[in-house]
Amino acid sequence: MSSTTPAKPAVQPSAEMLRMLNAFLTVQALHVAAVLGVADLLAAGPKSLDDLAAGTKADRPSLHRLLRMLTGPGVFREEADGRFATTPLGATLRSDGSDSVRDWALFVGAPEMWAVWAGLRDSVMSGEASFPAVHGAPMWEYIATRPNLGEAFNGWMTRQSRQHNSALVAAYDFSPFRLVVDVGGGQGSTLAAVLGAHPLLRGVLLDLPQVVTRTTPLDEAGVAARCEVIGGDMLRVVPKGADAYLIKRVLMDWGDADSTTILRRCASAMADGGRVLVVEMLMPTGNDPSPAKTFDILMLLNQPGGRIRTEIEFRELFTASGLRLSRVVPTASPNSILEGVRA
Repeated sequence: MSSTTPAKPAVQPSAEMLRMLNAFLTVQALHVAAVLGVADLLAAGPKSLDDLAAGTKADRPSLHRLLRMLTGPGVFREEADGRFATTPLGATLRSDGSDSVRDWALFVGAPEMWAVWAGLRDSVMSGEASFPAVHGAPMWEYIATRPNLGEAFNGWMTRQSRQHNSALVAAYDFSPFRLVVDVGGGQGSTLAAVLGAHPLLRGVLLDLPQVVTRTTPLDEAGVAARCEVIGGDMLRVVPKGADAYLIKRVLMDWGDADSTTILRRCASAMADGGRVLVVEMLMPTGNDPSPAKTFDILMLLNQPGGRIRTEIEFRELFTASGLRLSRVVPTASPNSILEGVRA
C-alpha cells in the first residue's frame, strides 16, 4: 500500500486579492509600532505586555491587539508565557542597525503621507502629482517645515544609501578620478563611502541648504577634511572642474526637462575626459514583479514629472543633455550605474 501526501489546496483568487486589499492595515500597524519604538524596547529580549504598555504609554489591551496582529506576518512573536519578542524581521524596525527601515516606516505611514496615497486615482486621471494638490506645496518644501516628516525622510535616504553604497563602490572603479561631486547627495553617506574606499580622492557634496546642515556620515567615515559641503540648487549651478559627477537616485524625482537641465549642467561643468554617473533603478520590461514598478507609483504621487525610467529613456535624456551613454553597470543592489561622457 502506498501513501500520498494530500495536495495543498490552491489559494482562491479572491482570498489572494483580499490579502492584497488588507495590506494597508499592515502598513499602518508597522508605522504605529515604529512610532512607539516597540522593536527598540524588545532589543534586549522578550518583555511582558505590562512593560511594553508602560514603555510606550499605550493602552494595554489595544497594544496587545496591535502586537498580536503583527505576529501573523512574523514581525513579533508571542511567547508561551505571554511575553512578546522581536524576530529578525521585526528587528529591522529598531532605530539602530545597518538593516533598519524604521525611518521609512515613520514616513510612509504618517497621516500627511496617507492623504497623498489616497490621491492616486486623481493622479492617474490627471497625470499630475497628488502631493502638491493635497498639501498645497511641493514635497521638498512641505517636509522641510515638518520635522517629523523631514527627519524621517532624510534619515531614510541616508540609511538606504548606506545599504546600497557597498554595492556601488564594489561595482565601479573611482580610482582614476581626483575630484568627485555628489549632486543632490543628501547628508553625504554615498560620498563618504566613495571617499572612504579611495584615500586620494577629494569630494564635494551639493544639496539644498536645509539638507546639508547635518553631514554626519562624512564625519563618521573620517573623510570630512577631504570634502567641501555646498548648500545650493543643482538646477541652477554645480561646481566646476570635477572628474566625476555622481547623481544617485535623484533624477527619479524630476521630469525630463529638469533632469535634462541637471545633466546638462554637469556635462558643461566637468573636466575634460570626465564622467557623469547616474545611479538609479531601471524599469524592466515584462510582467515579473519589480520594486521599480512600485516605486514608480510613489514618484507619480509625490513628484511632478518624477518616474522610474527605462534604459532607452535614460539614453534619450543623456543625448538631449549633450552626453553619450557609454555603459550601464549593474550592481548588487536595485540600482544600476549609467555612465555618461560628452557626446
